Amino acid sequence: MLRKLVILQAVALLGLGSIFMLPRTYGMRESALLPNLPDGVEGWVGHAEEVPEKVERELADDTRFDQKFYVRETPGRIGKVDVAKAFVVLSGNDMNNSIHRPERCFRAQGLTILGSSVVEIEVGYNKTLKARRLLSRSAAGHQNITYYWFTGAAKLTTSHYDRTITDMIDRLRTGTNQSWAYITVAADFGYEESSEHRRAAKTEAATDEMLTDLIAKLFEPTHKVDQLAGWSKTGP
Repeated sequence: MLRKLVILQAVALLGLGSIFMLPRTYGMRESALLPNLPDGVEGWVGHAEEVPEKVERELADDTRFDQKFYVRETPGRIGKVDVAKAFVVLSGNDMNNSIHRPERCFRAQGLTILGSSVVEIEVGYNKTLKARRLLSRSAAGHQNITYYWFTGAAKLTTSHYDRTITDMIDRLRTGTNQSWAYITVAADFGYEESSEHRRAAKTEAATDEMLTDLIAKLFEPTHKVDQLAGWSKTGP
């Protein structure tokens, strides 16, 4: 009995003593995601769109936002256009009040998530980007596809839990904290085409093709590629 008590005390002292091995302060590393969306990329023209006041009010004051909708001429269709929306969020000092899974916003907006999966998108550098794909429907019956991913100082992930574990390991091993950000790229589909509006009607498959094309072209203008682990602009 005495031996067990001594062992428990030793373990407790070792655990408490390890506190002094932790860094007293944390250096901050910036996210590899840039704070501003480009005005346009190949085949697409960007148009500034004001971030909703409700979004700004709910997140920390030092959170940075940018939102644009992108338009291109519909391939093979005269007089019709494709429209997609992109939204960037960069965390401030209090990441918990800046970054969260977009699914939380969907439910708050009355959207029903019909499907969630991880897909790979070719973005150059002999690399594929893993992005979370959400299929949703509004109360009015409108359908939507949204892609998103998180970008840290050197890592890309679609997982909130992976992001949290990465932070814990970095703080323990290197004494650094990092700013995280995420980008969403989305579009509605399934509506009836009208001669009164230029937007082309899209199937689900055609909407996926459109969004992945835009994501591939947005990737380099929105990321500090050389900062990402295993990525390089000068690579093969």
